[in-house]
Amino acid sequence: MIPKLVSRAAIAATMIVASSVASAQAKAPGYHVIHRITTGGDGGWDYVIPDAPNHRLFIGRQNRVMVVDMNNGRLIADVTGIKGAHGTALAPATSHGFATSGNDSSIVMFDLKTYRTLARIPAAEDADAIIYDPASKRIFSFNGDANSSTVVDPSRERSSPTSHWAASPNTGSRRGTERST
Repeated sequence: MIPKLVSRAAIAATMIVASSVASAQAKAPGYHVIHRITTGGDGGWDYVIPDAPNHRLFIGRQNRVMVVDMNNGRLIADVTGIKGAHGTALAPATSHGFATSGNDSSIVMFDLKTYRTLARIPAAEDADAIIYDPASKRIFSFNGDANSSTVVDPSRERSSPTSHWAASPNTGSRRGTERST
């Protein structure tokens, strides 16, 4: 009798645990596809940078940055004149965007409303990833082949001397928000 009772208790406990796990998995938040966007056009792509407050995606596409409406997938504009587009950084306080132009070692500054190129700022060889750091109000490009980083003051439209690193910086992160890969 006791083994049968223990057996039933074990089965009941297993069912309760399994039910709890299934319930927790059903409620657990996760990533899922909301909709797909087909970009089309020539060239591969690199970084895809969301601008959630304005419902835009910035997609580096070899010779341009595509600006796509996140809601309907339609092309809003192309930021042109970029040679080897990789990443995009947004500085909302100055209404400027910045795109790395790796093949000519520069950073292209553009207007976030008209998408018109405003300036070409010297960087270093293989300007690749780029971020805006709100705490310092600076743009940082990470220059892969040059093992360096270029710092840009968006309000002055020019770069500071390039910082050299011991290894190739592929990307960066803002302090306290993300971990670099």
